[in-house]
Amino acid sequence: MPEKVVTITSAAAREQIPVSAEPDLQTDTITIPVKLCNLQPLNSIANQVLSLSADPNVDLRHLAFVMEGDPAFAAEILLLANSSLFGFTSRMSVLRHAVAVLGLDRIKALAVTVAMRAFLGQGSPLVRQCWRHSAACAVIAEEISPIFAFSSDQAYTAALMHDIGRLGLLKSYARDFTPVVEGHYTDQAAILSAERAALHVDHGSAGAWLVNNWAYPQSFADVCAHHHDPLHPKDSVVLRLVKVACRMADALDYLAVPYQEVASYSTVIAQLPPGIRGERFPAEDELRENVKARLAVFELQA
Repeated sequence: MPEKVVTITSAAAREQIPVSAEPDLQTDTITIPVKLCNLQPLNSIANQVLSLSADPNVDLRHLAFVMEGDPAFAAEILLLANSSLFGFTSRMSVLRHAVAVLGLDRIKALAVTVAMRAFLGQGSPLVRQCWRHSAACAVIAEEISPIFAFSSDQAYTAALMHDIGRLGLLKSYARDFTPVVEGHYTDQAAILSAERAALHVDHGSAGAWLVNNWAYPQSFADVCAHHHDPLHPKDSVVLRLVKVACRMADALDYLAVPYQEVASYSTVIAQLPPGIRGERFPAEDELRENVKARLAVFELQA
């Protein structure tokens, strides 16, 4: 039996209910398992990097100074900065040099990558399966970001965080949530239903709650909460981009949880709105090889 849960009432949801209507408790509350409430955020240095990088005028030397406060964290950033991800001909041995060369958004993306790996620890095969989906989604989001006229590094970071709820539930409720991740389902709706049956919350709502609780950007919370929703004209650019990247990751067999009705890569593109569908997306084989190579670097550096 799962532990007791905490029910958090959404004032925003209440404001949308007509005065004459009875509150719909299914949409007016979010039920969060206690262990998830107590889950510690990502590395404190990564949190500071995220906060500082929200200011476009942040002093990059100060950003490097903050990261140098955790030598192990700084070393991992340098390790990735010098990897084949970037292909620099000369090796960077000083973090401040890496920050200056790579720039604000790329350093933020690397900081979140390192922090996410530390958050997951060694992890079970299921945790690694979910991590590979998140990492593949991030690489794909970065790859297709020019089609959406969106920053590639910001797309990468948002996509990397999109399934933090599922990873958090696996980390805090391994016994109760493992059977859900090990299951086989017809579609994504069936997966979300199984999650709610097991722990009274699905990974989208759990992720949005975690991101808000950790005081991360609201755009991250929106991506967590709605990445499985159908594409909608009112979606923000980053949400639309992550929705597409998530579907493409599934199409390339980087599934967080197996399900039967996985759309093919060509079908994912064919189902996009006309304004996006006509753009030049990477060839499936090319994208598959790129994702495979990038994930190999992450795993070698882990």
